[in-house]
Amino acid sequence: MKNLTLKLGTLSLMALTIGLAGCGGTGATPPTTNGKIGLWTTTNVRTGSVYVQQDRLANPVVNEVLATFANNRHKINNLGAPTNDRAELATDVQSFMVGVAGRSQAITDVVKSVVIPDIMIADLSVPGSAAYLGVQTGGATGSMGGGRDLTDDVVDTTLGIVFGTTISSLGLAPADGNEIPTLTSDNVGAGGKHFTNSFPYLGSPR
Repeated sequence: MKNLTLKLGTLSLMALTIGLAGCGGTGATPPTTNGKIGLWTTTNVRTGSVYVQQDRLANPVVNEVLATFANNRHKINNLGAPTNDRAELATDVQSFMVGVAGRSQAITDVVKSVVIPDIMIADLSVPGSAAYLGVQTGGATGSMGGGRDLTDDVVDTTLGIVFGTTISSLGLAPADGNEIPTLTSDNVGAGGKHFTNSFPYLGSPR
Protein backbone atom coordinates (compact mmCIF):
# COMPACT_ATOMS: atom_id res chain seq x y z
CA MET A 1 0.00 0.00 0.00
CA LYS A 2 1.30 3.40 -0.93
CA ASN A 3 2.02 5.68 2.01
CA LEU A 4 0.47 9.12 1.74
CA THR A 5 1.72 12.05 3.77
CA LEU A 6 -0.79 14.85 4.14
CA LYS A 7 0.04 18.49 4.68
CA LEU A 8 -2.91 20.53 5.90
CA GLY A 9 -3.54 24.24 5.95
CA THR A 10 -0.44 25.49 4.15
CA LEU A 11 -2.14 28.35 2.34
CA SER A 12 -4.39 29.29 5.24
CA LEU A 13 -1.42 29.78 7.55
CA MET A 14 0.31 31.76 4.83
CA ALA A 15 -2.74 33.97 4.43
CA LEU A 16 -2.97 34.47 8.18
CA THR A 17 0.65 35.54 8.42
CA ILE A 18 0.31 37.94 5.52
CA GLY A 19 -2.97 39.30 6.83
CA LEU A 20 -1.48 40.12 10.21
CA ALA A 21 1.53 41.68 8.54
CA GLY A 22 -0.71 43.81 6.34
CA CYS A 23 1.06 43.09 3.08
CA GLY A 24 0.55 40.95 -0.01
CA GLY A 25 2.45 39.24 -2.74
CA THR A 26 1.57 35.52 -2.46
CA GLY A 27 -0.60 35.30 -5.56
CA ALA A 28 -3.72 35.11 -3.40
CA THR A 29 -6.29 37.79 -2.66
CA PRO A 30 -7.11 37.79 1.05
CA PRO A 31 -8.27 41.15 2.40
CA THR A 32 -5.44 42.50 4.52
CA THR A 33 -6.44 46.09 5.25
CA ASN A 34 -8.17 47.54 8.30
CA GLY A 35 -7.73 44.31 10.24
CA LYS A 36 -9.35 42.04 7.66
CA ILE A 37 -7.75 38.73 6.73
CA GLY A 38 -8.78 36.03 4.26
CA LEU A 39 -8.39 32.36 5.17
CA TRP A 40 -8.67 29.03 3.40
CA THR A 41 -7.21 25.56 3.84
CA THR A 42 -5.67 23.09 1.46
CA THR A 43 -4.92 19.39 1.67
CA ASN A 44 -1.62 18.46 0.04
CA VAL A 45 -0.30 14.97 -0.68
CA ARG A 46 3.40 14.30 -0.71
CA THR A 47 4.58 13.14 -4.12
CA GLY A 48 8.30 12.53 -4.13
CA SER A 49 9.93 15.58 -2.58
CA VAL A 50 7.02 17.98 -3.14
CA TYR A 51 3.49 18.39 -1.80
CA VAL A 52 0.74 18.49 -4.42
CA GLN A 53 -2.55 20.23 -3.64
CA GLN A 54 -5.57 17.93 -3.74
CA ASP A 55 -8.30 19.94 -2.08
CA ARG A 56 -9.21 23.49 -1.05
CA LEU A 57 -11.86 24.66 1.37
CA ALA A 58 -12.94 27.94 2.93
CA ASN A 59 -16.71 28.45 3.06
CA PRO A 60 -18.48 25.10 3.53
CA VAL A 61 -20.89 23.93 0.82
CA VAL A 62 -19.77 26.47 -1.81
CA ASN A 63 -17.64 24.28 -4.07
CA GLU A 64 -19.36 21.11 -2.85
CA VAL A 65 -22.84 22.26 -3.93
CA LEU A 66 -22.31 24.93 -6.57
CA ALA A 67 -19.66 23.22 -8.70
CA THR A 68 -20.60 20.08 -10.60
CA PHE A 69 -18.41 17.00 -10.80
CA ALA A 70 -19.05 16.95 -14.56
CA ASN A 71 -16.12 18.10 -16.68
CA ASN A 72 -13.93 18.02 -13.55
CA ARG A 73 -15.29 21.38 -12.38
CA HIS A 74 -15.15 20.39 -8.72
CA LYS A 75 -11.60 19.11 -9.13
CA ILE A 76 -10.47 22.22 -11.01
CA ASN A 77 -11.60 24.43 -8.14
CA ASN A 78 -10.01 22.12 -5.58
CA LEU A 79 -6.65 22.38 -7.31
CA GLY A 80 -6.84 26.13 -7.88
CA ALA A 81 -6.31 29.19 -5.71
CA PRO A 82 -8.75 31.93 -4.69
CA THR A 83 -7.25 34.11 -7.43
CA ASN A 84 -8.82 31.72 -9.96
CA ASP A 85 -12.33 31.91 -8.51
CA ARG A 86 -13.59 34.91 -10.47
CA ALA A 87 -12.84 33.07 -13.70
CA GLU A 88 -13.58 29.49 -12.60
CA LEU A 89 -15.85 29.11 -9.56
CA ALA A 90 -17.95 32.15 -10.48
CA THR A 91 -18.91 30.40 -13.73
CA ASP A 92 -20.00 27.34 -11.76
CA VAL A 93 -22.07 29.46 -9.38
CA GLN A 94 -23.75 31.19 -12.32
CA SER A 95 -24.63 27.89 -14.00
CA PHE A 96 -25.94 26.28 -10.83
CA MET A 97 -27.96 29.22 -9.54
CA VAL A 98 -29.72 29.96 -12.82
CA GLY A 99 -29.73 26.59 -14.56
CA VAL A 100 -30.22 24.18 -11.66
CA ALA A 101 -31.71 26.17 -8.78
CA GLY A 102 -33.74 28.38 -11.13
CA ARG A 103 -32.90 31.59 -9.27
CA SER A 104 -33.07 35.05 -10.79
CA GLN A 105 -29.99 36.79 -12.14
CA ALA A 106 -30.35 39.46 -9.46
CA ILE A 107 -30.16 36.89 -6.65
CA THR A 108 -27.39 35.04 -8.47
CA ASP A 109 -25.32 38.22 -8.68
CA VAL A 110 -25.66 38.75 -4.92
CA VAL A 111 -24.64 35.16 -4.19
CA LYS A 112 -21.56 35.53 -6.37
CA SER A 113 -20.61 38.75 -4.60
CA VAL A 114 -20.79 36.91 -1.25
CA VAL A 115 -19.02 33.62 -2.04
CA ILE A 116 -16.50 34.71 -4.71
CA PRO A 117 -13.61 34.42 -4.06
CA ASP A 118 -14.06 31.39 -1.82
CA ILE A 119 -12.21 32.64 1.24
CA MET A 120 -13.36 33.02 4.83
CA ILE A 121 -13.00 36.66 5.80
CA ALA A 122 -12.48 37.75 9.40
CA ASP A 123 -12.23 41.33 10.61
CA LEU A 124 -9.88 41.33 13.60
CA SER A 125 -10.62 45.00 14.30
CA VAL A 126 -14.24 44.22 15.24
CA PRO A 127 -14.85 43.33 18.91
CA GLY A 128 -17.28 40.63 19.94
CA SER A 129 -18.14 37.26 18.49
CA ALA A 130 -17.50 35.87 15.04
CA ALA A 131 -20.31 35.43 12.50
CA TYR A 132 -20.16 33.32 9.36
CA LEU A 133 -20.24 35.54 6.22
CA GLY A 134 -20.57 38.57 8.51
CA VAL A 135 -18.06 40.71 6.58
CA GLN A 136 -19.52 39.89 3.15
CA THR A 137 -23.11 40.57 4.25
CA GLY A 138 -22.40 43.71 6.24
CA GLY A 139 -23.22 42.04 9.53
CA ALA A 140 -26.55 40.56 8.44
CA THR A 141 -25.58 37.11 9.74
CA GLY A 142 -24.89 38.31 13.28
CA SER A 143 -21.89 40.62 13.42
CA MET A 144 -19.34 42.39 11.25
CA GLY A 145 -16.57 40.21 12.65
CA GLY A 146 -16.93 37.48 10.05
CA GLY A 147 -14.93 34.33 10.40
CA ARG A 148 -16.87 31.46 11.92
CA ASP A 149 -18.11 30.80 15.43
CA LEU A 150 -18.09 27.17 16.48
CA THR A 151 -21.87 27.21 16.92
CA ASP A 152 -22.61 28.94 13.59
CA ASP A 153 -24.87 26.75 11.44
CA VAL A 154 -22.78 27.39 8.34
CA VAL A 155 -24.50 24.80 6.18
CA ASP A 156 -28.01 26.13 6.79
CA THR A 157 -26.78 29.70 6.29
CA THR A 158 -25.33 28.85 2.88
CA LEU A 159 -28.30 26.72 1.82
CA GLY A 160 -30.64 29.53 2.81
CA ILE A 161 -28.73 31.92 0.58
CA VAL A 162 -28.82 29.53 -2.37
CA PHE A 163 -32.30 28.01 -2.07
CA GLY A 164 -34.17 30.21 0.38
CA THR A 165 -35.37 33.74 0.99
CA THR A 166 -32.25 35.04 2.73
CA ILE A 167 -31.20 37.40 -0.08
CA SER A 168 -34.65 38.89 -0.61
CA SER A 169 -35.38 39.10 3.14
CA LEU A 170 -32.25 41.22 3.55
CA GLY A 171 -33.44 43.50 0.76
CA LEU A 172 -30.42 42.70 -1.40
CA ALA A 173 -32.49 41.54 -4.40
CA PRO A 174 -36.20 41.11 -5.18
CA ALA A 175 -37.79 37.75 -4.36
CA ASP A 176 -38.02 35.54 -7.44
CA GLY A 177 -40.60 33.04 -6.19
CA ASN A 178 -38.27 30.14 -6.98
CA GLU A 179 -37.29 29.21 -3.45
CA ILE A 180 -37.03 25.52 -2.54
CA PRO A 181 -37.77 25.39 1.21
CA THR A 182 -36.98 21.68 1.54
CA LEU A 183 -33.37 22.37 0.54
CA THR A 184 -32.68 25.24 2.93
CA SER A 185 -31.50 23.03 5.81
CA ASP A 186 -29.44 19.91 6.43
CA ASN A 187 -31.97 19.12 9.18
CA VAL A 188 -29.27 18.54 11.79
CA GLY A 189 -30.77 19.86 15.01
CA ALA A 190 -29.16 20.95 18.26
CA GLY A 191 -29.12 17.36 19.46
CA GLY A 192 -26.59 16.49 16.79
CA LYS A 193 -24.08 19.07 18.01
CA HIS A 194 -21.93 18.46 21.04
CA PHE A 195 -19.67 21.28 22.25
CA THR A 196 -17.68 21.73 25.46
CA ASN A 197 -16.37 24.77 27.34
CA SER A 198 -12.71 23.76 27.09
CA PHE A 199 -10.27 22.90 24.32
CA PRO A 200 -10.75 21.28 21.83
CA TYR A 201 -14.41 22.41 22.35
CA LEU A 202 -15.76 19.53 20.25
CA GLY A 203 -17.29 16.79 22.39
CA SER A 204 -16.90 13.07 21.88
CA PRO A 205 -18.96 11.58 19.03
CA ARG A 206 -22.46 10.52 20.01
